[in-house]
Amino acid sequence: MIGSGAMLLAAGAPSFGTAAKAQTVDAPLTGLAEDWTGPGGIGDYAGKNGNTHKIVNAAHNDIRNGTLDKRIAEAPLVDELYDLVIVGSGISGLTAAYVFLKEKPEAKILVLDQHEIFGGEAKQNDFEVDGYRLTAPQGSTGIVVPWAKAKEAGFPTPFLKELGYPEAFTYQEPENLSQPIQIPADMWTPMHIGWERADMAFYYEGKGMVKNPWRNGFAEAPIPDKVKRALVELELFRTPPQRDDWAQWLDSMSYKQFLANVAKVPADALDDVCAYLDPVMAAMGCGQGSDIISAYNAYGFMMPGVNGYSRYQSGGPDPTDGIYLATFPGGNTFAAKRFLKLAKPEALSGGDGLYDIQYSSVNWETLDRPTDKYRMRLGATVFSVVHEGKPGKAKTARITYAKDGKMASVRARGVICAGQQHVNRRICHDISPKYREAMQAFHHAPILVVNVALRNWKFLDKLGVAAVRWFEGLGWWTSLRRNLVLDGKETQPLDPNKPVVLTQYIPFLLPGTPFPDQCTQARMQLFSMTFADIEAQIREQFTKMFAPYGFDADRDIAGIITNRQGHAYFVGYPGFYFGKDGKQTPMEVLREPFHRIAFSHSELSGAQMWETAAEQGERAAKQMLEKLA
Repeated sequence: MIGSGAMLLAAGAPSFGTAAKAQTVDAPLTGLAEDWTGPGGIGDYAGKNGNTHKIVNAAHNDIRNGTLDKRIAEAPLVDELYDLVIVGSGISGLTAAYVFLKEKPEAKILVLDQHEIFGGEAKQNDFEVDGYRLTAPQGSTGIVVPWAKAKEAGFPTPFLKELGYPEAFTYQEPENLSQPIQIPADMWTPMHIGWERADMAFYYEGKGMVKNPWRNGFAEAPIPDKVKRALVELELFRTPPQRDDWAQWLDSMSYKQFLANVAKVPADALDDVCAYLDPVMAAMGCGQGSDIISAYNAYGFMMPGVNGYSRYQSGGPDPTDGIYLATFPGGNTFAAKRFLKLAKPEALSGGDGLYDIQYSSVNWETLDRPTDKYRMRLGATVFSVVHEGKPGKAKTARITYAKDGKMASVRARGVICAGQQHVNRRICHDISPKYREAMQAFHHAPILVVNVALRNWKFLDKLGVAAVRWFEGLGWWTSLRRNLVLDGKETQPLDPNKPVVLTQYIPFLLPGTPFPDQCTQARMQLFSMTFADIEAQIREQFTKMFAPYGFDADRDIAGIITNRQGHAYFVGYPGFYFGKDGKQTPMEVLREPFHRIAFSHSELSGAQMWETAAEQGERAAKQMLEKLA
C-alpha cells in the first residue's frame, strides 16, 4: 500500500513483486493545495512541474465539471479578430503556429494554454546543486537518430533542418570512474530493448543487487527457472507467423494474448513475463500493460515477439538495430523552444545555436504584446470553442477562456485544438455526433515523472552500474545517461563525485482491472498521493537499495521534483488502429477539420512522440491555410 492508500503495481506477479488486490480510489480532483504539488525547482520552469494543483483544480472545475459553461454570455469579447487561434502550446500547437506563419507571415495568431509555460509535456525541471545547474525532463524526451536509419525504420523525421539538429550527435564521456561502467546515451533503451547498452542491476527484496542479469540468462536472479527460460526464449522469438494482414491481425488481440497464443509463453510463466514487460511498455509510450494494449501498439514500441515483423517488412535484419535515442538535458523542451523561437524570435533570449536555445530564458513580456502578430496567452483555461452560427456556414468561431479569475472570449476565422481528445470533447460544444464519438474512443493513462537531484553518485560507481531496476515499492527503474555535447560544450557533469539527476518514469498498472476503468483508477491513484507521500517513499526505496554502497538520503539527496502527467499517453487498445466494416478510425475522423475547427495532437498519429506531434501540427496548419485561403 502506497502513501494515502494508492497502489503502484508496476510489477504485479509473485516472482517480480507482491501482487495486491486492485482497489477503487476516490481522489480529490478539485481543492488541491500547494503541498500536493511540492517543490518546482528554479528558473523559468519553477512551480510549473507537470499538472500542478492549480492546473488540476482548473481542469476539473472549469472544464470537466462545466461550472463556467452557463456563464459564457458573461465573457467579454477581447482583442480584434484573429486569423487563427490555437488551443494548446505543446509541440503540436507550436508547430502549427510556425507552419501557418511561415506560409502566411501577415496572419494574426493567438495561442492559448492552461499552463503557465509552453511545451505541453515537453518541459523540464532545473536544480541548483553545489554550484552546478542540473536539468532533467518533465516528460517528453528522446530523438530517434540517425535520421536516415530512423526514416528507414519507419520513424518520422520532420523539421530536422529547421530545428538545427545535426545528423549525428556527440555525447559526454564520464570522468573519474573507479571502474569501467557502460553508461547509456539515454535511459529508455536499456529498460529492455537494448539491455546490452548499459551496465545495470536488478534489485530483489531479500536478495539485493544482481548485476547484468540478462547477460547470463538470469542465472543469479531469485526467480523460478521456468520464468528465466520464458524470458530468454521470448527474446529469441523473432519469426512470428507471416501473413499479409499482419498489422490488422496484431490489432485484433492484446499483447498478452499474443504472448500466450503466438509466442507460446507457458501459462505458468505468463503473468511473470507480463509483470516484467508491463512497466517497460507503459513507460515507453503505451501507457498501460500487456492485458490492455493492442499487440500492434506493442509492435510500435518494439516489444519482444511482435518486433519480428520489422524484419519481415525490411526483408532482412531488423532496421531498428542501428537506431538510438539522443537526449537533451531537458528532453524535448529543446524542440518546443526552437519552434517558438523560429516563429517568434523575441520570445527567447540568446542566439540560435543548440547550446543557446537549451539555456535560453523566456522573455515573458514579449509573449502577449497587443502590437504583435503572434501572441501567446498562458494561464488561460479554454472551456468553450464554438462556431458563430451554423457550423457549415459560419465564417468565424468564438473561443472562451478563464484567466486570473476572469472570463474572456476571442474570435477567429479558424481554430486548431492541439490538445488531447479528453479535453476537446468537453470544450468543442457544437461538433457533430461523429466527431464526438471519435473523441470518446481515446483513453489516457497517467505517468508520474520524478527527478531526484543527488550531490554525487558514488554509490552507483561503487556498485559498478549505470541503471537499476526494482520490483517492489515506489517506481521500478532509473538510470544515468550521457547528455549531449551542444556546440562543443558539455551541459552538466557526468562524474560520480559531482551532482546528477536521476529520472524515474512511473506508470500505474492494475492488471485485471477492466478497460477503460484501469486508466481511470490509475489516474486516481496518481492524484491520491501528496508530494510528501512520494518523497518519503523515494527516500525509503533509495536507502533500501543503495545504503549498502554508501548512500545516505539526508546527505546525498539535494532535491526532489514530482511531475504528475495525468493523461501522459493515449492507450492503443485492440481494434483502435484499423477501421471496421469500411468505417474510418477515430484517428482518421479527427484528422479532418470540422468546418472552422481542426484537431492536432500526437495521438492522432497512433503514437505519442515529439515527431508525431510535429507532423500533426503541420497537417492541421496546412488544412487551416487551405480553409482560410
